[in-house]
Amino acid sequence: MNTPRRNLLIGQGERLFQDGAWPTKPETKPDPYTIEQQRATLLPSLAELVRTATTRSRELAPRGEVAAKLTIHPEFLAKSYFPSTLLERTGLRLIGSRARDVTPRRMVRGRPIKERPTAVLLLAGTSTDFTRAYEYLASDKISKSLNSQYCRIERFEAFEPVDRKKGLDLAHFTGWAEIVLHASFTDGDVRDQFFTLSERLGAQFDRERARTVGGLTFLPLKIAPDSAAAYVRGVEDFTHLRMIRNMPVLSDDPVDDEVDLERAMEYAPAFPKSVAMDPDLRAVIFDGGFSPGLLPWVQSYNAPGVPSAMPNLGHGHAVTSAFLFGPLEPKATSLAVPYCNVDHVRVLPSTSKDTRVADVIDRVIASLQNARNAGAPYSLANLSLGPSMPVIDDDPHEWTVRLDDFLSLGDLFMTVAVGNDGAHGADLGRIQPPSDAVNAFAVGASEGSFHGAARAPYSCVGPGRSPGLVKPDVVAFGGVQGTPMRLVEPASLEVRQHYGTSYAAPFALRLAAGIKATVQQDIRPIMLHALLVSRAMFHSRRHNQVDVGWGVLPPAVDDILYSAPDEVVVMYQGVIAKGQPIRAPVPLPKGITPNGKVKIAATFAYRALVDPAHPVNYTRAGLEVRFQPDGISSDSYFSATKYDVEQTLRSDALKWETCRHREKSKDIEDLTNPCFIIRYQGREEGGPDGERIKDDAGNFLPAADQPSALPFALIVRVRAPGVVNLAQEVLAQYTVLNEVPIRTQIEGQSSV
Repeated sequence: MNTPRRNLLIGQGERLFQDGAWPTKPETKPDPYTIEQQRATLLPSLAELVRTATTRSRELAPRGEVAAKLTIHPEFLAKSYFPSTLLERTGLRLIGSRARDVTPRRMVRGRPIKERPTAVLLLAGTSTDFTRAYEYLASDKISKSLNSQYCRIERFEAFEPVDRKKGLDLAHFTGWAEIVLHASFTDGDVRDQFFTLSERLGAQFDRERARTVGGLTFLPLKIAPDSAAAYVRGVEDFTHLRMIRNMPVLSDDPVDDEVDLERAMEYAPAFPKSVAMDPDLRAVIFDGGFSPGLLPWVQSYNAPGVPSAMPNLGHGHAVTSAFLFGPLEPKATSLAVPYCNVDHVRVLPSTSKDTRVADVIDRVIASLQNARNAGAPYSLANLSLGPSMPVIDDDPHEWTVRLDDFLSLGDLFMTVAVGNDGAHGADLGRIQPPSDAVNAFAVGASEGSFHGAARAPYSCVGPGRSPGLVKPDVVAFGGVQGTPMRLVEPASLEVRQHYGTSYAAPFALRLAAGIKATVQQDIRPIMLHALLVSRAMFHSRRHNQVDVGWGVLPPAVDDILYSAPDEVVVMYQGVIAKGQPIRAPVPLPKGITPNGKVKIAATFAYRALVDPAHPVNYTRAGLEVRFQPDGISSDSYFSATKYDVEQTLRSDALKWETCRHREKSKDIEDLTNPCFIIRYQGREEGGPDGERIKDDAGNFLPAADQPSALPFALIVRVRAPGVVNLAQEVLAQYTVLNEVPIRTQIEGQSSV
């Protein structure tokens, strides 16, 4: 009896792309409040802000500005409702935003009043600016557009000291603090004024260490614990201070090496004698160091500025081994040939005696940037360390922001461990920075690599921030008590037992390296993200998304490249831009007769520029997606209804998320011309979309040449139960597609 062939991954799906047409949206909704109601509610608050701006010390108020919070009604979060006219007319400056749950005074169209998430805009303005805001609202001659924008405001109030001190615990303050200022590269006067104030109050810091990303500046500083309270009182009203909090330490593994693990002495099989499968593929691991010259596939480096002190190599050796060889099976007789070589860059210890975190991320970014500047950027990277603290929704950490900023270019696929405090509960056990980076691939740990494998108890849990809600992205085997991760110690060739997300993350990166090394076709970093998510195993009865994200990664590259006989997986790699929707046909052959409903799974992934001053609108661009089963009418797919309100899109459809995945079942009779319609969506609060550019003949330039160009990846998985020749039918009817070419043997069998 012949065994049905497994279907190989299909590429070139972008050859099916066509120009798309986006369905129109419903009419604008009525305002929730009247102008008379808003005058009674908002005028007293505006009058108080005028008084504050008039009397506040200039030492605390650069440019004479004070900060205020403008809370948007939760039903008016869409970019079309952004109060741009109000800001332009009054002179108030948008410097940031935060998320907040509010119970509005009234819902539109008589809907029941209930608590809803919304955005709080952080504004800076002088007494003159707030006076204009007061006078416009009080005027009987207010314009229609300004009238509507005032009527969509829930609150207008001062940005108080308590708003700036989330994460500050003076009872456990050890002398180091993190400062975040609303200050961009052009706000040198704001930074200098804060530096001068802090120096007067006795803080110690290096002005050159301040790091600016977007509209935020991050600064670590040292304060004597007995002087901390006085320092905080001295700066808490500084207009452009967004946050002050305790400086975290670096995270640790749940078990150091083999503490509490009993084992007999065991040696691993000999190292392979071959060169890496793809010697040209560039990968890097940032960790505690690797012994120089120990393995031929590893080059060991010290990051710029790292101390010359003797490093602790145990963690770095184990992380690198997980990437090169993966976990060793109990009866293994050989080690796998590494998919590629790897640079191990030592970024530890911190120069601080307390092993703080600020200088470590400097070394990571500097190493990545140096490689990019030299024309030899890394394609793969792993980071199994970070600040030991749960993520904070309102304030992304410096590590997160700087990684997201670097990764937004899209030339690097980076796995990041989510942390090992998952046993501490939903709050303290939440994922740790920088695994909440929307452009990184956050990896938790599971008890195994099988369908239904549970999250390892120590692995930190989601959700991430929104956007970036689904974190971890996936979980991979990281070992648990009783089933540890058996890794080769390169120095002694012993088999050591470990568990931790530190090892799950490089194991996941190993799968990505295997895909890149095996497939002889361009697989971009964002496609690696989509592929791993699409092949992750999610058990609807055993799994919770906060535990495992999109699911459990399989153990082998073949599990990603091959699928069942009645299933095909197609890759689309494209670029989209403002005003240029794309139609992506689903390759469903005509004439097939499946045994039951057809399952269509779609995974979208993209890299986004970020706006760290606006966590609620952190990604500057997004993708709106509609599914059309017949090529004409839109059907629900990522959202619950055809035209959801903005709030539902944010929570259910993940509209602004950099990764989305869902599977739906449809009757074959309804799938007459299935396709996805994809549209670029820009933020008003973030960077501008940019106008569409035309050539000399007046024609719009291709999406890749537009200012708003956004590369993205799409994986479509089609399963037609019982149709065992599905791949042959797809390739016969969609002749522009092809199975990806596979490296059939390891190239370069010479001895290393």
